[in-house]
Amino acid sequence: MKNFIKIVGLFFLGTAFTSCLKDEMSLDPDNSTNVIEFKNPSSFVSPYGSKYALYAQAFNLAPENSYPVTVSYSGAHVAPEDITVTIGTDPAAVTQYNTEQGAHFDLLPATLYTAPTQVVIPKGQRTATVELKIKSNNFDFSKNYVLPISITGASSGTVSGNFGTILLNFGAKNQFDGRYRVTNVRFRHTTNTAFTANTPRTRDLVTLSATSNYLFDPGLNGGTPFFSFNNNGSGSYFGAFSPVFAFDAAGNVTAVTNSVAVNDPSNANKRTARLDATGVNKITISGNTKVMDVSYVMVQNGVDILFITEKWEYTGPRP
Repeated sequence: MKNFIKIVGLFFLGTAFTSCLKDEMSLDPDNSTNVIEFKNPSSFVSPYGSKYALYAQAFNLAPENSYPVTVSYSGAHVAPEDITVTIGTDPAAVTQYNTEQGAHFDLLPATLYTAPTQVVIPKGQRTATVELKIKSNNFDFSKNYVLPISITGASSGTVSGNFGTILLNFGAKNQFDGRYRVTNVRFRHTTNTAFTANTPRTRDLVTLSATSNYLFDPGLNGGTPFFSFNNNGSGSYFGAFSPVFAFDAAGNVTAVTNSVAVNDPSNANKRTARLDATGVNKITISGNTKVMDVSYVMVQNGVDILFITEKWEYTGPRP
């Protein structure tokens, strides 16, 4: 996805002047002005027209995860002296982003991370890196966390108006999360024999809670949580249907539901899901090997209409 950052003008921070990159453009690199900014730390997901750059990162559940953030003296020159950069947060940036984009991000509580408040870009260098510590074990899965990290001052130099404040969208991955290769052992639609399995296929198990994951198909319409199949050999999909798998501590699949509520306006066929208890219904994890055998039923308008048995084989972490 191509994303663009909106130029946001000038403001002052302490002794450091903040400006957008284009304010000091020069055809001669030797005459250009460096700026102090954050380098892209992970996947860039901001939409067009956003004032703030938004980056996304999901962590495995752990007491503490390291997340490096690099501060850059960007431009034609190296730092002419040691530059002390002060780092803080800007909660107002989350409010503005939510208002601007119609989003619903939650400010990451201070209890869920630690972060250095200063870093020094050494004389003659261009960058310095700080390590954020993210406590994903304590994440509330109902929240969509964002940390608005900001360069709040510098001992010298110009702070970028584009990347002086960035938003870090942090999520957590449970042990089942990942990218899988899925094959169908059984795919039987009770009213239309032209509907057949569209497998083998790459699908993701995306963390919904500490013990549940929903199906996401990265190859369907640019990536959707809907369910793909073949209709007379041509690709199609069931809209408003994305199975959610619930697990217990032993890896047993204890329930299958639909991530789209039955009363959701998009769910015109009132699709739900249920576990087929005749299946193996277990995910086995050994090191980096994960294999799930699961059987479930798509229910439509109260009628069992599609019987599915699948084998999910882990291929690696999802992007």
